[in-house]
Amino acid sequence: MAEKEFFSIKEVADMLELKPYILRYWEKEFSILRPKRNRVGRRYYTKKDIDVVRMIKNILYEQGYTIAGAKKKLLQIIEGPEQLSLPLRSRNKFLRELRDELRKLGNVLK
Repeated sequence: MAEKEFFSIKEVADMLELKPYILRYWEKEFSILRPKRNRVGRRYYTKKDIDVVRMIKNILYEQGYTIAGAKKKLLQIIEGPEQLSLPLRSRNKFLRELRDELRKLGNVLK
């Protein structure tokens, strides 16, 4: 049996223990979250979309960020570190924090 490529909003909401209206709201707030739509406008989420939703959920619910803070956090994750001009001590601290964040996200995605 082949794995599914696309999931409905209800399937994603049930899978991640969220309400569909939250997913619709996050879609408006986070430009990175753009599920595909069929001809009648129904949303279909890919596995990548689901990973993005998990990441947003973790940042908001587990790490306690606000929507505005979560947007900034996601931008930092997506764009990567632009702080290469920092002194070595600051860079090492940044890299440790980044490693810790990636481990947390890895645990969430398991």
